[in-house]
Parts: sequence; C-alpha cells; structure tokens
Amino acid sequence: MPGFLANIDAIKAKGVSDVACISVNDAFVMGAWGKDQKVGDKILMLGDGNAEFAEAMGLTMDGSKFGLGKRSQRFAMIVQDGVIKELLVEKPGAFEASTAENVLKHL
Repeated sequence: MPGFLANIDAIKAKGVSDVACISVNDAFVMGAWGKDQKVGDKILMLGDGNAEFAEAMGLTMDGSKFGLGKRSQRFAMIVQDGVIKELLVEKPGAFEASTAENVLKHL
C-alpha cells in the first residue's frame, strides 16, 4: 500500500482512472486498513471476504498451515476497458511483481 500511495500521481499520470486494493478480508477490515494507511479516495479498498474473486481468477492459496485458510496470492493487475492487460503474480515469499514501481513499468 505505501508504494501505491507514494506513486499515485505517477500512476494517474499514465492514464489510470482507478487504483484498487482487493484482499480476502471483509469490508470492515478493508475500511480500517484504508483509514490506517490514509488512502482517502486515492485507492478503492475492496473486500473479497469469501475469496470468490481470487478463486475465479485462479489465484487462491491454502494458508491453513499458518491459520489463515483460503487466501489470495499477492498480485497486481492492469485492466483496460474491463479487459485484463497484465496480471503480475508474485512468486511465493517474494514482493517484486506486484509493487507499484513494477506496475508503473508495465503501464
């Protein structure tokens, strides 16, 4: 989240109309997280409480051994006119593909 907040102007300058964060959490958790991170209206905070979106995208993972149940893999997606143009999925334990800086490179 901090990287996207720090780069929001550069992302928007590339013609991006909306930046969203989706996570396997409920709307209340997403709202609290957005408030804590001071996203305001810069980033849409979307809850995927039952992991239905993650499952439909083929991006679920089993976090049961960590007490987490079904979760979403970390990813970033570039969507244009409702069509996924780029799907940047992290390798397990990594944080490179879904960074704001990497998304900027793909815009």
